[in-house]
Amino acid sequence: MKRTLMNLRLYISGSRLRRSSVRLGLWACVFLCLLFVGFAGCGDDATVIAPGGDEFVGQGWKEYSAGNYEYAIARFQEAAEIDPDNSEAFNGIGWAEARLGQVRESIEEFGKAITKDTANADAHAGLAGMYFIDGDYELAIASANSVLLLEPEYESHHDNIKADDIRILLAKCYYNTGKYAEAEAQTELVGGSGGISTLADLLSLIEELAEK
Repeated sequence: MKRTLMNLRLYISGSRLRRSSVRLGLWACVFLCLLFVGFAGCGDDATVIAPGGDEFVGQGWKEYSAGNYEYAIARFQEAAEIDPDNSEAFNGIGWAEARLGQVRESIEEFGKAITKDTANADAHAGLAGMYFIDGDYELAIASANSVLLLEPEYESHHDNIKADDIRILLAKCYYNTGKYAEAEAQTELVGGSGGISTLADLLSLIEELAEK
């Protein structure tokens, strides 16, 4: 009888140990599953996010400021591919191409920038300069006036170009199209003395102001 009871106790104890082992095994499985899911989630969070259009634009202006105009164009083009409505991407291409002497190409890119955002004063400024170089003074006048209408105190963030430079450009364009009174008015706005008596004096004044 005692032996039977002892065997029963041993059986019950063994059953409890086995059940405990099963529970521990289940908990171990659950823990490992949760741990795996956690690592998988961390992997998703650590996924590298590709640069956006604005980031490429920023990189483009850095290259532009360093004088690396071809690299700048590449960065701006990447921005335009990601975001075809990014006016600043096309504006950047326009300025970089202008620096490379690609007048017609830059005019096209400035046009795209303005199509995307008609209030992009910097693109109008670039377009005014390129139209002037291309000899299209009437279009240069229209673009320069757009700059001053949008931003009367315009100042470029990438070149040393300010509102007064736009007014001097206007004075040159007005002079070249025979609108001498308008040309003189622009010189007065940038500090030129009034009362010009001859066209030669007016031209000298415009050139003097342009060199300041």
